[in-house]
Amino acid sequence: MLLTVSTFAFFYCLGISWLLQVVVYPTYRLVGKAEFVPFHVSQGRRMGPVMIAPMFLTSLVAIVNGVLERGSAQAPYLWGAAACGAVVIATTLASELPKHLKLDKHGKDDALIEGLIRDNLPRTLAWTVGAGLLVAAQRSVAP
Repeated sequence: MLLTVSTFAFFYCLGISWLLQVVVYPTYRLVGKAEFVPFHVSQGRRMGPVMIAPMFLTSLVAIVNGVLERGSAQAPYLWGAAACGAVVIATTLASELPKHLKLDKHGKDDALIEGLIRDNLPRTLAWTVGAGLLVAAQRSVAP
């Protein structure tokens, strides 16, 4: 059951991450300097329950699932997905969050926006790989 929930959650986060990569962060370029801080702060508040919380919880569940099922036949897939979850948490805390905090405080900064786009790619790839690994884990237990 945890594997199924984790797989669906990974795909949810995968979609969000690609949306950030291709639509949301590039759209920051189109917002004027005067409007940027209110826009970014407001967007950040709205993203919390639909993006930030699910991504963090999904990453944690992947790590826990890898530990709990370390002796199972799916363990290699689950450890891979757990590593992907760890990449998401680490890159978010070390790279993306500081950029968002600077944008909230100092306003529009083209270099920071380009950095968000560039540095979100490892998270997006981690969600993509992790989702694939969880599908492989699901297939390995299918009759």
